[in-house]
Amino acid sequence: MSQGYFNYKMNEEATFDLFFRENPFNGGYSVACGISLALEYLKHFRFTESDINYLEKQNLFNEEFLEFLSKIRFTGSVEGVLEGTIIFPHTPIIKITSSLIEAQLVETALLNIINYSTLIATKAARINHSAKGGKIVEFGLRRAQGDSAYIGVRAALVGGCVGTSFVKAGEIWGCAIAGTQAHSWVQAFSSEYDSFKAYANSFPENCILLLDTYNVLKSGLPNAIQIAKYLRSQGKELQGVRIDSGDLAYLALEVYRTFSKEGFPNISIILSNELDEYTINSIVQHIRDQGNNSENEKNLCEEAIKHLIYGVGTRLITGGEQGALGGVYKLVTLNGIPRIKVSENPQKTINPGEKIVWRVSDSKGKFLADVIGLSHENPIDVGDMIFHPIDPLKKFVIPPYVTIEPLYNKLMENGRITLKESALGWKEGQKNFINQFKKLDPTFKRLLNPHVYKVSLSEKLFQLKMNLIKKYSPDDIEKNNQEISNN
Repeated sequence: MSQGYFNYKMNEEATFDLFFRENPFNGGYSVACGISLALEYLKHFRFTESDINYLEKQNLFNEEFLEFLSKIRFTGSVEGVLEGTIIFPHTPIIKITSSLIEAQLVETALLNIINYSTLIATKAARINHSAKGGKIVEFGLRRAQGDSAYIGVRAALVGGCVGTSFVKAGEIWGCAIAGTQAHSWVQAFSSEYDSFKAYANSFPENCILLLDTYNVLKSGLPNAIQIAKYLRSQGKELQGVRIDSGDLAYLALEVYRTFSKEGFPNISIILSNELDEYTINSIVQHIRDQGNNSENEKNLCEEAIKHLIYGVGTRLITGGEQGALGGVYKLVTLNGIPRIKVSENPQKTINPGEKIVWRVSDSKGKFLADVIGLSHENPIDVGDMIFHPIDPLKKFVIPPYVTIEPLYNKLMENGRITLKESALGWKEGQKNFINQFKKLDPTFKRLLNPHVYKVSLSEKLFQLKMNLIKKYSPDDIEKNNQEISNN
């Protein structure tokens, strides 16, 4: 395509939108992620000498075009949301404005980075929300698809995870690393108690014991209690225990109950074994149900929930039941002229033109709606009519007593990143996510049948879209073709 543009001297300024049409996991929201990585990619975008040599051998590209590629750099601008922003379908995460060839060449890489990062950050957010105060550690390296684990860990951190078991990713991203002994450690000793004591002597400051090699309640727990007392006699404290099999909800509560009775209420209990947001939600609910008998039992159960740490692996780092986010990258203007892609499936008909996005919040600061408009139009205001992006019969009037703020930031200009270095890291992304998540109504956070957030079009964008749909309708196209044929 780019050589075709080059041959026909088509390299005008173009704008592309990167967005998705449905929230992943049948959820009510998504967490934008990978924006900073995408900007770094654009900053360093180029074809090396070896790249050009490889392309030359394909016998597809002419010499002039390959010479052009050898000098190309990304010189355009990027606007969009910040890392960790709560985002919804149809709202562009970023928009790229550059020469047509530059903007076209970076499409696949941007989708690769942002689709996967947003998917994993969203999954992490759902899992963290289900934990109700418990902590989530990313445990997925063994099940990740190769090197995706690196950016998967970063995305999990943006979505609220407190650390990872992937040591190299911890070094790269500057996050906490966490892990425990394996069953093989316990098996390697003549008795479970001996294995626990040896581990405690090796790591007296950071001892976490695995309880389920033989039997959690009859063997692992009594031995761990003895080690906790042994460490305390040395002026140290047992940090935690891990359970990797069995009825995790029942076992976690009984283990915490026993440790509390023995004088160790600050013990952490790490749970693992194919966890996801649904399993964790079930564990929390089961423990809370056990607290209905008395106030003391209720308090114990709530304390147990707060002391749980979940090691979540496969179903976080892979996206679990959803293997990919369906993000797309569409041309919306060329040389200042709005462009549209029309589909028989109305959901796939894109919103044309260069855009701006406003976020409307109610008087309590809760997100109410996002409104997509055209960059050159005046900001929306109270009383304005806004329109559903797909169903033209659905309209909504912006009510009084709301706050209206632009959602986009200038991220890159003339090929240079304009954000401060501090704004590019996962820590700032996680902070942004946590702050925004508080402003999202609980109805959108439900795991099942969440409320649908309003993403609407301004009246000017709505009219532009309707006009272009009519222009490219089959009847009008046939009429235009007939006129051209007659002439």
